[in-house]
Amino acid sequence: MLHDDWAVLGHAMVVWKSHVENVSDLSEQDAAHLSQMHHTAERALLEATGAQRAILMKLGIATPHLHLHIYPVRASLDRAAVFAIIDGKTRVARDEEFVEHIRALISPT
Repeated sequence: MLHDDWAVLGHAMVVWKSHVENVSDLSEQDAAHLSQMHHTAERALLEATGAQRAILMKLGIATPHLHLHIYPVRASLDRAAVFAIIDGKTRVARDEEFVEHIRALISPT
């Protein structure tokens, strides 16, 4: 799912449906499924945004439920710029056309 904060174009989360807090709480089969979903989402986001790298984050502070954040970013960003994104100090305008494009890329057929 695309995140509502729009820290960067394509900020998204892979969210596990049943309530667990950690990847290690999953069975090996479920962890492999989560990994495949992350792989699919990250690849689609990098291609759609033209970003060269993805910042990944799993915290569970505000919502103690397993979800992985994906922030597509340029490879040239320095540490300060990366932490500004993570700290919510950056924002881009929501682009509904982009949202629909991503949905089409990651929707099962």
